[in-house]
Amino acid sequence: MTMTKERRTITLDWLTFSITDDMSIYLFIKDVLGLKVDNFEFLDGGIARSYRYSSLAKSDMIQIYYSTIEGIEAGFNKGLTLNLSGQGCRQFEMLQWYLNPDWSWYDLFKSLSLYTTKCTRMDLAQDCINSIYTPQYLLQKIYEKTFLYNGTIRRTNKVNAKTGDDDNFSIYIGAKPQQINIYDKKGERLSKGELYDVENWTRWELRLGQEKADMAFRELLEGRTVADLYTAILNAHYRFVRRTGDTNRSRRPNAKWWDNFLNTSEKVSLLVQKTKPTLEKKEAWIFNGGASKAELSLWLRDLMVYDKDKAQQMIYSRIIAQKDKMTDTDFISIAQSIIETDNYNNNYKYQTLTIHDLKTKLKMLN
Repeated sequence: MTMTKERRTITLDWLTFSITDDMSIYLFIKDVLGLKVDNFEFLDGGIARSYRYSSLAKSDMIQIYYSTIEGIEAGFNKGLTLNLSGQGCRQFEMLQWYLNPDWSWYDLFKSLSLYTTKCTRMDLAQDCINSIYTPQYLLQKIYEKTFLYNGTIRRTNKVNAKTGDDDNFSIYIGAKPQQINIYDKKGERLSKGELYDVENWTRWELRLGQEKADMAFRELLEGRTVADLYTAILNAHYRFVRRTGDTNRSRRPNAKWWDNFLNTSEKVSLLVQKTKPTLEKKEAWIFNGGASKAELSLWLRDLMVYDKDKAQQMIYSRIIAQKDKMTDTDFISIAQSIIETDNYNNNYKYQTLTIHDLKTKLKMLN
């Protein structure tokens, strides 16, 4: 039996933007969103309180959280947050295309970029209809150990509470702030009483949050298309490889079906460069970690009172006394803190202590 011609579409399926500028909600609706203020209702409280705003402006599924002057005086956030769920995105598209057939999401992004804006959530969805790329197909490839990914992978079954039937399941790859959810969209709709005359309908949702969502927003702002961004992110972060027999799977070439699915050589890596924590933050972390870890931070004070040799000897003894409670992360944090102090305080006349020095000294004391 030949499968009906495949159809695939990629869309934006959730958008949340935070704007910190102090601006009128009415001007935002009119000048930034390009919508009519008369189409919105303005309410106090509600879901806006969850985002620390006093008020909500909504037009069906298009929601804006903001604060009145009285709300700001009462301690609520300034600025506003635009929240478009999947249905909100579709509604926003329809309204904009009704007003201007040539409208695109880039027009909204360009308007938002004129203000102090950060995207805190972005979902990109691909619908595969009459396609081989079903959840069952993907699960088989994962079970064959041809999927290269360092994060978590889990399967969740969805049971119909009324009938007890196992209607469909979802595959979750990774966790916040970057996660893929692959599930049977036809089965989901059927469980809600909606019947679609297609052989299958699989939804791939790439969910991005916080810094990753904002990085994706900046890519779109540079003119990259939604479909191009979606496939380029997948190409940079996930791989299905061939079954060649090579025990080192990272050396294997990509599976042909995966290359066909992506149909791109572009890569957009959403790797967040974490800034090094300040010495004060590290010390606070040690104190908050409990009494045993708090003791380790005393070396900072010892350094101020004693000479370098005695201060180092005391931190060595504390580490050894608590080595059973310390993880490698704890050890590295303490060593890095010592190195940072040397770098930050040039008036201290002692040689730089390296992590290697710490390990060598500990072996001698053991």
